[in-house]
Amino acid sequence: PVLAAGDRLVWHRPPWQEAAVPVLSERAIVFDDGDLLVFNKPSGLPVLPAGGFLEHTLLAQLQALAPAARPVHRLGRFTSGLLVCARRPATRGWLSAQLRDSTSASEAPVAVGSCRKLYRALCEPVSSDWAIGESRVITSAIGKRPHPLLGEIWCMAESGDTSALSSRSEITLIERRPQGCLVDVAITTGRPHQIRIHTASIGAPLLGDRLYVTGGIANLGALPGAAGYRLHAYRLRLQLPVGNAMQLEAPLPCILISQGA
Repeated sequence: PVLAAGDRLVWHRPPWQEAAVPVLSERAIVFDDGDLLVFNKPSGLPVLPAGGFLEHTLLAQLQALAPAARPVHRLGRFTSGLLVCARRPATRGWLSAQLRDSTSASEAPVAVGSCRKLYRALCEPVSSDWAIGESRVITSAIGKRPHPLLGEIWCMAESGDTSALSSRSEITLIERRPQGCLVDVAITTGRPHQIRIHTASIGAPLLGDRLYVTGGIANLGALPGAAGYRLHAYRLRLQLPVGNAMQLEAPLPCILISQGA
């Protein structure tokens, strides 16, 4: 609008930018050897500046806890669990390659000694012929599609999309509940929103996920930061530049613990 002399422009912050974010503390540290630093990231804390969050991020909070550390990868704002940081650039480069893509092809099995990321999630009911303890592999490619609010968004790739990224998730049914299913998801590729897309692609979106719907496509009226789903990165195997593989674990939130455990 054109302002006349003496007019005042009042800007109202969107409600989703006003939401408080958790504060990272030393109690969230899972591992620290002076270079590698691993946190149990709380749900609701963005890793990097985006979507209206500039200062209230894990990256900004690191300045008080470990000024030299930087995240090696990222988790969605409402995904909790193991978040790897490193102080040395060489370590970040080494680990970033593992976390991004630890297999050379989507059909390849998990290599011995390679990175393995295990998540626990609540999803909508899976098919009735899926037995407790049974694992199924999803290799749907992930690509970008048009989105009216964002321009483009990552979704299950359209047929013939030559720029789509190969991906691999192994989903294991842990428990059936009245409202949905508890599943473990092991991923050996780190594609954007991979677990949310893959569970949706088989007709079982994460419970409360307002962005990804059945078929692995996006709800055109929702944004990536929409809250409501339960997803926790709770086990991680990393091959360090020097030495053997490292196993890390972050305790499961109560809602994601199997009632039969």
